[in-house]
Amino acid sequence: MDFSLPSFSTLFKKEIKSVIGVDIGTSTIKVVQLRRERGRVILETYGAIALGPYGGVEIGRATALPAEKIAEALKDVVREANVTTVDAALSIPYSSSLVSIIKLPAAVEKQLAQVVPIEARKYIPVPISEVLLDWFVVSGGKTTDPAKKLEVLLVAIHNDTLAKFRSIAGDAQLVVSFFEIEVFSAARAALEHGIAPVAVVDMGAATTKFYVVERGLIHESHIISHGAQDLTLATSRALGITVAQAEERKRKFGLSEAGGADLRRSLELTLSPLLSELSRTITSFEQRVNQTLSGVVLTGGGAALKGLKELTQNRLQAEVRLADPFGKTAAPAFLEAILKEAGPEFSVAVGLALRRLQELG
Repeated sequence: MDFSLPSFSTLFKKEIKSVIGVDIGTSTIKVVQLRRERGRVILETYGAIALGPYGGVEIGRATALPAEKIAEALKDVVREANVTTVDAALSIPYSSSLVSIIKLPAAVEKQLAQVVPIEARKYIPVPISEVLLDWFVVSGGKTTDPAKKLEVLLVAIHNDTLAKFRSIAGDAQLVVSFFEIEVFSAARAALEHGIAPVAVVDMGAATTKFYVVERGLIHESHIISHGAQDLTLATSRALGITVAQAEERKRKFGLSEAGGADLRRSLELTLSPLLSELSRTITSFEQRVNQTLSGVVLTGGGAALKGLKELTQNRLQAEVRLADPFGKTAAPAFLEAILKEAGPEFSVAVGLALRRLQELG
């Protein structure tokens, strides 16, 4: 322990605070520790741990582990990544929440606290007392036109889900400042502050989340039931190799020529339904709002697949880029290439830590 006195120049500075963002997915847990120093966000450490082995299945497979097993994995990754803070923010899976835009008469704007819980009953299939409810006005606020509608983003998380994640954090001896639905965290880390609508495609192990972000707000969201583990399982069957071998080949070669024609064909065939659904979803959105998306951002662990960006760009006929959340942090130059490649998988964890640093000021 350091008992040395601070220098005179640091006596009047605020204490430098480190925070950790924790993203608990179905196949991995990701952690990112950041601190703010002299106006810059510094990356202190990051790490990921596969959950498969904790559930007796292969790395890369989606799991449904009990809270104590998840807590065990979280403690392991915190230790292995040399995390030095307990000040944490945790993500809540999109599948465990409800995110919806509701339209209300502009006249009720001052009574939203009374009106929204009543209106929410139409959208939430359980009693309101069983969920944590939050909302904010997306558009149409502060208008004097009685014909105008308020667009309100409604967010609900089941109390049981919050209790589970509180328990996991407590077991891992982390102090959680807030919980946030993963799509909001990913958007914060993956996007710049542009005005035009952008599609975010977040490819996890079991599912792919699609959402449209405009002016920093989420306007549209869907879950598509295709994920990165589908690629691994299809490759295992097509090439007659074990799931573990298929996962290794997928990660090493992806859609590159080096992996061979059979691997590439298997991956392209498996990706085809996902890309078709994405194309339909984007076309439907653009036609409905009569507006063209400015681009597509790929994020999530599945987005790291070599060649996926180029294939997606070709199929969707849109500008596609990979999320670069670590681009919003300062890190040693020799890590730049590694962080760019790993970035999409850590978007949620980075987004959580960035919000916590904003809160600390």
